[in-house]
Amino acid sequence: MAEHGVLRIATCQFPVRGDVRRNARFICRQMRIASERGAEIVHFPEAALSGYAGSDFASFQGYPWETLAEETRRVRELAAELRLWTLLGSSHRPPRGRPTNCLYLVDPSGRIAKRYDKCFLTPQDRPHYQPGRRVVTHTLGGVKFGLAICFDFRFPELWRAYLRRGCRLVFLSSYQSRRDRFPLMEEVAPAILATRASENFVYVVANNTTGGHPWHSSRIVLPQGNVARRAPAGRPAVLGWTIDLSADRRFYNPIGSLALRAARGTLHS
Repeated sequence: MAEHGVLRIATCQFPVRGDVRRNARFICRQMRIASERGAEIVHFPEAALSGYAGSDFASFQGYPWETLAEETRRVRELAAELRLWTLLGSSHRPPRGRPTNCLYLVDPSGRIAKRYDKCFLTPQDRPHYQPGRRVVTHTLGGVKFGLAICFDFRFPELWRAYLRRGCRLVFLSSYQSRRDRFPLMEEVAPAILATRASENFVYVVANNTTGGHPWHSSRIVLPQGNVARRAPAGRPAVLGWTIDLSADRRFYNPIGSLALRAARGTLHS
């Protein structure tokens, strides 16, 4: 039986492209690696299966939705075979309106248990996607976590929402490998990740795509803000870590319960 408050995770990075079947091969290969290493949940980047509209392909006009559905089933079947929780970055086509940039939470039976839709869209996202309008949480192994995608990390209000809901871990899926577009992000993004972890006293499991000059490689950030593990930049990797809430007392935590008080509107000690 798994220990309460302990969760073995694996976060993955690989070069996402507009070829859904190619992306699926990477995903399934890394799922097997994560399972062999004892992970209970495996975490993939933003748009990992579908590719990213406006970057990997021009628009969703003529997009191969049937292929995406087929490969999504393939990933779900593998999750069931491996008995592995899976956080899958993809695109979701609703009955009306533009698609959403999403994270599917697939359970060990292969069922899509929950879906998070990226709430905060960049100007480049807006012609292709519609925003999500809700936070999504789940508890696994006694560890409650929230979901976020890329640009969401810029908005502390979203992270405070997860703090108010009792989350101790946030999975952040990202896509960015174009150094010529956002060179400052190589300095800014790691600082923001450390800040979000330390100001909310949460673990942050953050991944990225590879294949260029990513503004951060996949990493595990501890609640005090320092990086516990970091994947090598620029190449595929499966990064493992065990979240153990009993270790919290060893971390530097000057804010204590004040973070939650502040999140609930008490803006003083």
